[in-house]
Amino acid sequence: MNVLLISPNIETLPDPVFPLGLAYLAAALRENNIPCHILDLCFVADYESAIESAINAFKPDVIGLSLRNVDNVSYPNSISYLPFYQKVVKTIKRMCSTPVVLGGSGLALLPDQIMDYLEADYGIVGEGEFAFIELLKRLQAGDGANKGPPCKIFHSENGMAKDLDAIPLPDRSGFDNRLYLTKGGMGNIQTKRGCPFKCIYCTYPIIEGNQMRLRDPTRVCDEIERLLGYGVDTLFIVDSTFNYPIDHAQGVCREIIQRRLTIKWSCYANPRFVTPNLLDLMLKSGCTSVEFGTDSAHDAMLVNMGKNFTIRDLQHASKICRESGMAFCHSLLLGGPGETMATAQQTLDTVQGMLPTTAIVMIGTRIFPHTRLAEIALNEGMIDPNEDFLDPVFYISRAIQNEILSFIEGYSKQNPTWIFPGLNINMTERGQRTLRRFGIKGPLWEFMKRLDKREKN
Repeated sequence: MNVLLISPNIETLPDPVFPLGLAYLAAALRENNIPCHILDLCFVADYESAIESAINAFKPDVIGLSLRNVDNVSYPNSISYLPFYQKVVKTIKRMCSTPVVLGGSGLALLPDQIMDYLEADYGIVGEGEFAFIELLKRLQAGDGANKGPPCKIFHSENGMAKDLDAIPLPDRSGFDNRLYLTKGGMGNIQTKRGCPFKCIYCTYPIIEGNQMRLRDPTRVCDEIERLLGYGVDTLFIVDSTFNYPIDHAQGVCREIIQRRLTIKWSCYANPRFVTPNLLDLMLKSGCTSVEFGTDSAHDAMLVNMGKNFTIRDLQHASKICRESGMAFCHSLLLGGPGETMATAQQTLDTVQGMLPTTAIVMIGTRIFPHTRLAEIALNEGMIDPNEDFLDPVFYISRAIQNEILSFIEGYSKQNPTWIFPGLNINMTERGQRTLRRFGIKGPLWEFMKRLDKREKN
């Protein structure tokens, strides 16, 4: 059985992201002696011709599509990726009758809705390394009246993988790794899956579960060595939170140091678990920056957003970063439940006082089903009980709805080193391409203050 794996994710902001999930899937297929071919649409000029060529050359029995995101989760300039995914599926259907199987984190959020919208044959919800293999076996066996499983949406019998070290290392051989480094500035890697925290909007627990499953640091570094073999020396760790548990984060850093792996890397971090010792290890192992999922700098709003830290934690973590020389960013979500213009102003002023390298300011929060935020929005009459969520829906506190956009536009002019994605301020495709063309690696926000100084000089 030949399998064609397609990555239809073509978003380039803030950077094109290597399709790590598809690389894990390719490794699982090859370990099970199932021939597979990769088609990555991120950098192709003509997706229809690329699909036709791949189908004609490889003659797949099954075609898998990995949907990373549903949309860009930005307000007011929201972009849905579903119409392009639909074009890809229609192109495949026009060229062959091969079953199309959807998967990825995007599908996991809205499985029934996306399956109906894209008119695919099957969908994998959950971790695909085992579920996809099970589905292929059933397809080959001809289960069900339609020569396949009776259900269109397939869940793995094994559920979430309990031992991540039993999963083969991602197979990146079918991808243009250097192009992702050149155009995206970094590769990516995962040291754990799952998230035990309770942010009201977060989809990590839906996609990866609410229990953290840790990879052995030696396995993580085995993968880093492979990446270095592809020439990828700059990485982003895609864990929901790298620095928790602290001892695991320290173990990864120590293994990198012990092996003398020459890399630069960055990550998401929780301010509650920042210590001088951990930050010292992170710096010594090549970490150049951390991004805090701060959301707010008002204690009542932090509670409302389901965060497990306080303003004091934010200030303490920021101080440690400044004193150590670590670049750091606060990512903010303005407009959550209970937000007023006064609390929003306090958040901005308080974060400004922490002297971050930059802040990323989002207005409103994308609502997804099965989150606490969806329940709140339903109770407040912001969404309908039959909401399908395919079109992006954002929670914005009614107390700020009429003022926040004009306020932020004015605020951005006073803070030229801050990033406002929903308004395309300091985050544009032209700016991204220009900086990458100069060979800049790592998160582009690391360079915001340096760029501001150059412009002033």
